[in-house]
Amino acid sequence: MRLPDTYTGLAVACLGGFVVLRATGFPEPTGAASPRLFPYIIGSAFLVLGLAIAARSLCAPQGRVTDAFRPLANDWLRRPRHLLRVLLIPATVVLFGLLSPVLGTVLVAVPLIFLNALAWQEKPVPALVSSVVICATVTLFFTKVMRVPLPTGPLPGLWF
Repeated sequence: MRLPDTYTGLAVACLGGFVVLRATGFPEPTGAASPRLFPYIIGSAFLVLGLAIAARSLCAPQGRVTDAFRPLANDWLRRPRHLLRVLLIPATVVLFGLLSPVLGTVLVAVPLIFLNALAWQEKPVPALVSSVVICATVTLFFTKVMRVPLPTGPLPGLWF
């Protein structure tokens, strides 16, 4: 069974609204970024994009949206590479959550970003360079700008 995009969009919008409402109860420390910031951003994005999906579905002629993408959706996940890409995203999130407290953010994030880039058919050298640059940029942003402590692993003085 496939749900129409109207219901899916409204469900995503409700999820976003729920995240924003829950984030209002988070504490607001002085001198550091509030833990509310990212839930607000992500929840708001879910809310806006979910409403956009629902509106697009309501404004489209009947049957046009679902019929246009049905062959693409049926064929897309039958390819092993595409299925690997879809499964790699949650696997990466779980692996990062499990390994970063032990090994540190940098030692875990660089290989995971590199692996994802290779899965999306990036060449090895640009994938390695982009994974190091992305990891360094995100780590510096969180630790220096947002003042959010990230796991450093066994070598705390070596990273940023």
